[in-house]
Amino acid sequence: MLPAQAIASVLVIVLLVREAEWERVRTAVSGAHLGWLALAVGVKTLGLTLHEVRLWTSLTAAGERRPAWPVIGIGYVSGLLNTVLPVRGGDLLAIGLLKRELKVPVPAAVAAIGLTGFLEAALFGVFLLGVVLAGAARWEELLGTAMTRQATGTLTVMTLGAVFGSVALVLIARRLRAQPEPSGPGPLALVRETIARTGEGLSASWLLAVNLALAAVQVALVVLSFWAVLPALHLDVPFSLLAVCGCIGVGSFASVVLPPSFGAGTAATSVFVLGFFGVSEPNALAFTALSWVANTLPPLLCGLVPLLNRIGSLGEVLRRSPHSENSDL
Repeated sequence: MLPAQAIASVLVIVLLVREAEWERVRTAVSGAHLGWLALAVGVKTLGLTLHEVRLWTSLTAAGERRPAWPVIGIGYVSGLLNTVLPVRGGDLLAIGLLKRELKVPVPAAVAAIGLTGFLEAALFGVFLLGVVLAGAARWEELLGTAMTRQATGTLTVMTLGAVFGSVALVLIARRLRAQPEPSGPGPLALVRETIARTGEGLSASWLLAVNLALAAVQVALVVLSFWAVLPALHLDVPFSLLAVCGCIGVGSFASVVLPPSFGAGTAATSVFVLGFFGVSEPNALAFTALSWVANTLPPLLCGLVPLLNRIGSLGEVLRRSPHSENSDL
């Protein structure tokens, strides 16, 4: 699958750059303010670390208390692998590592990783909704009244849906706990236990509050890491917060197909979104180059040593079959 994605990434990049004004791109990148770029790398590193601390918090809330540092190390490995694997494949390997190294049951690992990602996405949606509402009058100048109202309505529905969905999941989890467990291991038992563990995580009010607070800080740091690239390139972009939020949101969907480290998804996203805000293609490609550095370097620096220390463990996880995973819930 990776070779096909590498080929697709190359084709996307070729289509984007075949008519690019490379002298302007090179001038923009070479004239970048390194202080702003260092800020982008620094806050991304801090945000990445907060994500792994939140993974440990989610695991604790799901009923599996483990030492913090090993969980954070596995999270770093997952973050690094997510930059090269599609559909967040690093998260799947993290489930196996949590089970092998820390004896975490598969449902609890799935619940912790899912809860960590869900809260981050929910808080990003709230942040984006706040940005749109705070500057609604200004967004209408760019997007038009109808599109602004549609975007606001969609984000509001998604936010409320996340809240009601969380409440429903807690109620379902409590109901499942009150019923007899299915006999023997199997997919049904795995799904049932995963839902129950996720409900436990959402019910742990104090740990959930800590997780939400850290997620809010993490989202702010991620947005700042992208935003800092704009002044690094001396770009004055109108509605800059909305522009970078658009790059983050659309880029997240693009990374499902094209892994971030390949650069194609980031390039296509930046050209599309920033072009909508009046940024020229050379500047958008320069933004792509610097944001790629700011968002790829931290996972590499944080995750390389933990990854090298777990090469043997990863090989064993990859060799294990789904049936062996179901045998230890």
